[in-house]
Amino acid sequence: MEILRTENLYKKFNDVKAVNDISFNVSKGEIVGLLGPNGAGKSTLISIISTLLKEDSGQVYYKNINNHDKECLIKKELGLVPQDIALYTELSGYENLKFWGSLYGLKGARLKERIKIVSEIIGITDRLKDKVENYSGGMKRRINIGAALIHDPSFIILDEPTVGIDPQSRNHILDTVVNLSKEGKTIIYTSHYMEEVEYICTQIYILDEGKIIAKGTKEELIDEKHPNLESVFLNLTGKELRD
Repeated sequence: MEILRTENLYKKFNDVKAVNDISFNVSKGEIVGLLGPNGAGKSTLISIISTLLKEDSGQVYYKNINNHDKECLIKKELGLVPQDIALYTELSGYENLKFWGSLYGLKGARLKERIKIVSEIIGITDRLKDKVENYSGGMKRRINIGAALIHDPSFIILDEPTVGIDPQSRNHILDTVVNLSKEGKTIIYTSHYMEEVEYICTQIYILDEGKIIAKGTKEELIDEKHPNLESVFLNLTGKELRD
């Protein structure tokens, strides 16, 4: 079942084509990876999908409904994990989850239940009452993900959620994403680490200069003949594509 479809998306900032004729689709339960170097257009693309940014042209369909025809549908069902930490550091992890849950209308026993479930998912139950300012970078990233999961979204977008964190937290986040997919969640995951998307994603789209230059599994990507793919892959991994 198709959950998301984009058609010929364009977005320009001054003379820079940040998103340049991008079309792709995501099916229910998939983990789709958007892979590319910094500046490739990944964050701009997901900002358009999540309605934070208006495209110049093109269409985004969520469950076959145009985003701008019924914008509230995707907002209600979407859990967005931004690249920047979106937390109140002077509050505890618990208070942050409580705050974000209240914005989605959760309260009382239901809110407490979701905080308990989410804290177990992100593996931070024993530090939940500590202030976020005292968390490590990896713990802040986990709570950032928890805030996006608090309302039990069916569609989740994670924008480079492992940047600048320790290997243990990174592995925990990757395993969490896989487990969410097994529960039936549909996920878009952006990264500039090839090994991450190779590990968790069912489909990979490689972006460069605002365009999709290749798509498929890693094995399929190896057979791609796009002239820029070799250099982009080398930039992302430090290895030749066919190593």
